Amino acid sequence: MVLIPSSEIGTVAALPFKGTPNYSTVHAALAPGHKVRPGELLLVEIEKSKVYSVGRVSGGTEINPYETPDFVHTRALLELESTSRREDMPRRYKVIELDLLEEAVIDGDSVIFREPQTLIEAGSPVSIPSKEIAASAAGLMPPDKIDEGLHVGNTIGAESLPVILHPNEALSRHILISGGTGTGKSYLHGVLSEEVHKLGIAQIELDVHGDWIKSTDEMNGITLRPGDDLTVPLQSLSEPEILGFIPFLTELQGEIVRRAFIELKKRSLSTHRSFNLNDLLTEIEAVGPMIEARSSTIGAARSRTDMLRFVKIIGEGTNWSQLLKPGIVLNVDCRGLEHSELQAVVGGLARELLTLRKANKVPPLALSVDESQLFLPRAEDVPSSRVLREVVRYGRHYGVGVILITPSPLDLDPRITRATNTRFIFATEPSQLGALEGVFADTPKELIERLPKLERGTCLLTGSKETVRHSILIRVRKRKTTHGGETPDWIGESKTFVNRG
Repeated sequence: MVLIPSSEIGTVAALPFKGTPNYSTVHAALAPGHKVRPGELLLVEIEKSKVYSVGRVSGGTEINPYETPDFVHTRALLELESTSRREDMPRRYKVIELDLLEEAVIDGDSVIFREPQTLIEAGSPVSIPSKEIAASAAGLMPPDKIDEGLHVGNTIGAESLPVILHPNEALSRHILISGGTGTGKSYLHGVLSEEVHKLGIAQIELDVHGDWIKSTDEMNGITLRPGDDLTVPLQSLSEPEILGFIPFLTELQGEIVRRAFIELKKRSLSTHRSFNLNDLLTEIEAVGPMIEARSSTIGAARSRTDMLRFVKIIGEGTNWSQLLKPGIVLNVDCRGLEHSELQAVVGGLARELLTLRKANKVPPLALSVDESQLFLPRAEDVPSSRVLREVVRYGRHYGVGVILITPSPLDLDPRITRATNTRFIFATEPSQLGALEGVFADTPKELIERLPKLERGTCLLTGSKETVRHSILIRVRKRKTTHGGETPDWIGESKTFVNRG
């Protein structure tokens, strides 16, 4: 691992009124001509060629007694030239604040990282670290492993570092992509999809807006349309989902259908045989007399349940074992589905995939859920939320990784938000930041306060010790496939629109 830092860019300074240097924070005076960005990683020398500290820029300020209001006013009156752009003024300098993250100890040809435990001396040199050191300190893969990991972008700073995530850790422990509309969420999702495909991992995209059709084609994938190419068998649905599709059931009729459905599911689990609508109708006839229902009530429950044959998403099911091969991209185009149908497709699909992975009948896979707040809402318990929680809770043990994308973390189940171990947080409204409180990891307060103003395509990357050791700001790399999530050109389309009515 290369440790040798580049040229010095500053020097640790003692600020008694700030109580620094201390074991967690130092301040440094930047050398003239050098600039740094918030979140950038720098190297502080503790013992030359032996021990260094890795710090993250959390804030900064300029000290400039030549540009106080009275000086500015006096120069304006006398029409004198400003000194603000000059780097050679002896009392003008910039001071940055560094949060100390790790200590890097040279041990022969290797480097050992440990918690900060040295009180750094004022006057210690501050440098830009090698890319290998910066990657290791942040918990990322080294730059020469770009083909083996998930290359999602680059760090922000003078020395741009490729951000390469460990795929086994990031995917198995689930990923959250959050941010306001138009900030770059869908674009990053596309980048992740390309990286997952590059590594030969199967993936399923739950496409609510039809944004992934073109990129799926470009990766030689398949787009499935619920009701046509994709149907959900009855046994993959839950009782609330089934009852939600049957109109005008009385309480007693609903109880008959519910008991019949549960009995069939129990029998299916013990015999490993599927059942269909005709089996359910027959079971209703058998269950009704057991709860002393009248024949007219049983007949009404049966006839109303028969309406399930008109629900287009219910059918014989999809042969996932045949479709899901290593590296395949399957896009489920959910446009045009009613809310109940959408919930059923997501819930039924998640149940089937988890069952198939437990039985090792399909390869490990990544499941992407766009608009995830619809399926894992904070305020209510819906059928899809129960099974998706189970996938998030147990998926890691069976090779199912979940990628959740949401524009509104405030509406997403906070238990699920906290359960994700890799998080990409784009520009977020201040009112939404409270919902992300548990996922900022060691992000300094100054960086969190900057989140509402992040540039498009720039995000905060945070995680656990296993995925991203320390939070960093990154710029998402350029996509290779077509981005389908662009905002429509309303003005241009309006000018060319021809009214055919």
